[in-house]
Amino acid sequence: MNLSDLLSEWIRKIEEENPPAANIAAINFGMLTTDKGYMVYLTGAEVYDPDDDDWAGEIDYQPARKIKYLLLPREFTIGLKWKGVLEQVANTLKELAAADPTRIIFNGRAAAAGFDDSELTLIKSE
Repeated sequence: MNLSDLLSEWIRKIEEENPPAANIAAINFGMLTTDKGYMVYLTGAEVYDPDDDDWAGEIDYQPARKIKYLLLPREFTIGLKWKGVLEQVANTLKELAAADPTRIIFNGRAAAAGFDDSELTLIKSE
């Protein structure tokens, strides 16, 4: 399985089990480092400001805890620093959003990715 398949399957599971409501304007693919490796999580906000990343701190939506987090297998991150992991994940999410913009997660929403306390990388605008 490649990173695209892994992220796509995780998003599909969220869309099926706990999709965001229509009032969620933006999705944040947050990232963090744990003792097990790099992890991606998903939250959503009712407000979106392309000029101020603080919108991502407004958590008006989050999937159930059991599907909110995705631990990236080390095979996808080996030898990479956090910026390399972010670039790889963001580029993959951009490809997924472009391939199927009508997916529930992306449809009519802005989306961004970023590590906690860093600048966001825009995945898609509204």
